[in-house]
Amino acid sequence: MGQSGKYFSITKKISVAASVQNGGVIGDGDLISDWQAIEIPKGAGCLKSLTLLARPKGNSSPTPNTFACEIFFSTTNTFSLGTPGGAVTHYPMPDMIGLIKLDGGAFGTNTTNGTAIATTGNQGNEEQAGVPLVLQGNPTTGDNVGYDTIYVGIMSGGDWTFGGAGSDASLNAIAEAGTAGAASTQVITMDGSGMDVREHFAAGDVVHIGTSVGTPAADSLIGTIASADSATQVTLTSTSATDLVDGDILYNIHPITLVLGFEK
Repeated sequence: MGQSGKYFSITKKISVAASVQNGGVIGDGDLISDWQAIEIPKGAGCLKSLTLLARPKGNSSPTPNTFACEIFFSTTNTFSLGTPGGAVTHYPMPDMIGLIKLDGGAFGTNTTNGTAIATTGNQGNEEQAGVPLVLQGNPTTGDNVGYDTIYVGIMSGGDWTFGGAGSDASLNAIAEAGTAGAASTQVITMDGSGMDVREHFAAGDVVHIGTSVGTPAADSLIGTIASADSATQVTLTSTSATDLVDGDILYNIHPITLVLGFEK
């Protein structure tokens, strides 16, 4: 979080399990992310802007994810929004405190394929998007002194795809000799027709496998990327936590980042 005067910003990386990303299209009305916690300074704050950064599909272009979504805010995570990748639940959720809507027009027209960016101000009507929006957590809910916790969840308004089958399938595959139990390493060689892993991964990305080609189960941790070195090679910050198996698909488990701009 950065703060200066009456304005401050909070950056939240949104987790989406590798297996969910590998499952294919997260269609219109399906859940991208169940409640995830955000710490904000105590008391009410006015959300003035929201920016969303989205990683692309795992294909060779790559194809950007520039689809509508709805972003929910709540003071609790008592009632689940549902299972990510599936339908949203229909239970009463009395602790919701706000909604931001981003439509396709919020994204840059000539967006970088490596990261699509959307901001509430680009839709032409801030009130329709849902900002400004006053948010306040329940007292004493924060993990740190001077902060309260609120929760954010995201529902799809289009066909978000990070992996799956057909032309949308991720090509970010591990290339190792043998079919199972290859030795762990800090340098990972990858393959994929026309693939350039530098268009998909950056330093700081936490990567898991979305498939289970060999012994390691889907959603097993591989590690944190230190650098994307070439079209077919990434280097981790330390030796991979899981054996590398030829054909397993790597996913950045934080494909969406929210930047929340507050006034207090």
